[in-house]
Amino acid sequence: MRQALEQRFPDAMPLLYRTTESVATGVAELDRILPGGGLPRGRLVVWRSGGGARAVLWSACEQVVSRGERAAWVDASGVVSVTSVSGGSGWYGGGRSGVSNGRGERAPLLVHPSGSVEALACAEDLLRSGGFGLVVLVGVPDPPESAGVRLSRAASAGGGAFVQVGGASPVAGLRLSSRIVPAAYRWFWDAFGGVAEVESVGVEVEVAGLGLSARTEFRVRVMPYEVRMSLDAGLVDRRGAGR
Repeated sequence: MRQALEQRFPDAMPLLYRTTESVATGVAELDRILPGGGLPRGRLVVWRSGGGARAVLWSACEQVVSRGERAAWVDASGVVSVTSVSGGSGWYGGGRSGVSNGRGERAPLLVHPSGSVEALACAEDLLRSGGFGLVVLVGVPDPPESAGVRLSRAASAGGGAFVQVGGASPVAGLRLSSRIVPAAYRWFWDAFGGVAEVESVGVEVEVAGLGLSARTEFRVRVMPYEVRMSLDAGLVDRRGAGR
């Protein structure tokens, strides 16, 4: 897989050069307390989310792509869609491979496996390939301990950063937990002085690792998006497509 990626995308930055030691999330307050200023490469990071984790990790994926590397988001839950990420601009998904979203723009890879087993296998292959600066796995709430060991070894072999949202693993090199701060909501107001919609929320993140314990708070902007109108999740959402 590594050879195929190098041949197809020769202009992308190969991870084997080790040009950077960590993957910045794009959130300055969080990067400040993470070891090395970002998510560590070659290690398993487990994030127990009570809110805010996906927004931060979306930002991290886009940071990776902006530096010329590749990022992959493996979503076993099927909740995340190309439309819901950054308003549908910049991400590509499905079975298409490459770093272009069809408009010549670099974009993270969004993968929708059919279940937890396939999601774990997909994340392991992507990590072991060495072709991705960041791989994020969501939708597998309680992976077996053996899967954690395999994923940790795959991350070490490939040299990319890996974040598993939810679950737990005894071999995790870093553990994060986050929650929405109830008193830190900001609202848009309508013309009559009433609450229209949420503008931003406050997120508290705690980081724990060997010899490390830190905490920070920051704000995340809330971006509304159109939800699917089809009752059948298997149908393609064709809004905006030409007739």
